Amino acid sequence: MTCRHQPGDPACGSYARESAAQERRDAEVRETALRDALAQMTQDASRFEIVDAMSVGPHLVVKVKYPNCEKCAYEGHKVMVFMNTTAFDALKWRKIDPHFRAPDVKRLPSEAPSPAVRFPASSAGWTDACAWAERKAAMV
Repeated sequence: MTCRHQPGDPACGSYARESAAQERRDAEVRETALRDALAQMTQDASRFEIVDAMSVGPHLVVKVKYPNCEKCAYEGHKVMVFMNTTAFDALKWRKIDPHFRAPDVKRLPSEAPSPAVRFPASSAGWTDACAWAERKAAMV
């Protein structure tokens, strides 16, 4: 059977199907764009680079870059202090989540513990993090 409607004629049944299909494609494109935008604003804990690290007594101060979080503050860099952690422990980490977690949360040895504190990823933030870790080390 041959359709005799003009292209885009709303009275045509095939127009409604094409229109609905186009709306679904448009919705998928919008959803993908939204998902990509959110991914750029949230770091992936398994994709990181340790930019700087310093042992301060029994504690470890690290500056970590999350490449997928370049739109975050400080271009995805985070400065964190991990209590009672050595550089050797950090060598085993395959995941560093910068968010604070309850101390009783179970973790694998390949995962970093919850940071005790975070500082801005600036030179002043790094200095403050090291000073904070030194004060905590002196209390031990």
